[in-house]
Amino acid sequence: MKARTAVMLALLMSVLFSHYVWAADTLQDVKKRGVLIVGVRDDTPPFGFIDRDTGETVGVDVDLAAAVAKRLDVKLRLKTVTAAGWIPDLLSGQVDLVAATVSRNQDRDKLVDFSLPYFNTSQRVLAKKGTITGIESLGGKKIGTAKGSPAEKEILKQAPTAACYFYSDSRKAVEALKKGEVDALSASGTNLYGCLSALPKGEYEIAEGVKLSEEQFRMGVRKGNPQFLDAVNATLVDLNDSGKGRAILAKWFEGKGNERGPSAAASSVQAAGLVTRVTSTEGRFLVLPITGIFRPSADVTILDPLGNPVGEGKVTSIYDEETYIDAGTVENGLIRPGFVVSQNLSNEAAKKLIATNKETIEKVRSDAKSEEARIKQEEGAEFQQAKKERDKFQEDMTKTRLMLDYQYSDQYYGYYGFPFR
Repeated sequence: MKARTAVMLALLMSVLFSHYVWAADTLQDVKKRGVLIVGVRDDTPPFGFIDRDTGETVGVDVDLAAAVAKRLDVKLRLKTVTAAGWIPDLLSGQVDLVAATVSRNQDRDKLVDFSLPYFNTSQRVLAKKGTITGIESLGGKKIGTAKGSPAEKEILKQAPTAACYFYSDSRKAVEALKKGEVDALSASGTNLYGCLSALPKGEYEIAEGVKLSEEQFRMGVRKGNPQFLDAVNATLVDLNDSGKGRAILAKWFEGKGNERGPSAAASSVQAAGLVTRVTSTEGRFLVLPITGIFRPSADVTILDPLGNPVGEGKVTSIYDEETYIDAGTVENGLIRPGFVVSQNLSNEAAKKLIATNKETIEKVRSDAKSEEARIKQEEGAEFQQAKKERDKFQEDMTKTRLMLDYQYSDQYYGYYGFPFR
């Protein structure tokens, strides 16, 4: 067994060594190929996420990667990576560069080299309101985070009785929190704000004042590539000095200072979608986009399935495939699945859209009715079972109380003359 282990280690070291020899020519290889392959995330808005209209990955990290490719005068090719897999993808040569909200630590320093920082953030905690009041309240709780992340290290250091559950996909982590499989999520504040937008409004929060650590996002490159790393760093320095880097951040975070930003675009971009679910938050609805791109904070018109306007609303948040709308001027309980939400569409255009999507609208309404019926049936069965259990409990307690009264009450003992003993 020892001999076999030694052979395996020797083979592994030889592979890694030969890899690093090959990796020393990354810059030359990229220029010869004419393509820079960059690993990015598609589940960490606003740094990397999927544009529903084009199906392409966009965000802060994508724009920064494009700037590096432009400096090298090559084309850009994106490859989706995960929190757990970006280092293997980089070391195996599947990507030349990683721009995926990664931070530097001692363990990672042994494997890859890092660029200059381009964004400062801190490790925060997302949970149901009021459940996390300080770092000490993490003790004994189940915390969802990424394997090997700064959050994991700090949680185990500052709250050693907490248990870490690892997720490489933000969407799965959010679902786990919704289902109660974990008590909280921990990641960089920027990533958590993306997660927060997918949760029921008002029920969750990023715990105020709870900061596990400060960190900086950097790009990752294979070791032994000083010229390539210099080119990446030079790009970041130029972006900083020219103000273009701040414009990129403003574009994706607030839409300020850039005519292509979300806020500016919201005034002209057309979109439409169908209400698929009434959320637990009063006046808030989940919308499935069917055309165009919804923009954060955009004003929208809400129409019934026949195309009649019923009121106005606003895009509250967007997370991956989910768009949330708050209806401020619509009577409570009026909006149902199958209603249409339009952004910058005339009533006539909205009615035409409804006419061409009748089957889809009817399916959404039918599915919603089936789901409601199923829930009512389950609730009915659960209620009846719970009532039966409550009645049984009450009956048992009554019997127990009568038995105890008979044995120990002065009333019963007095009746039989025992006080005169």
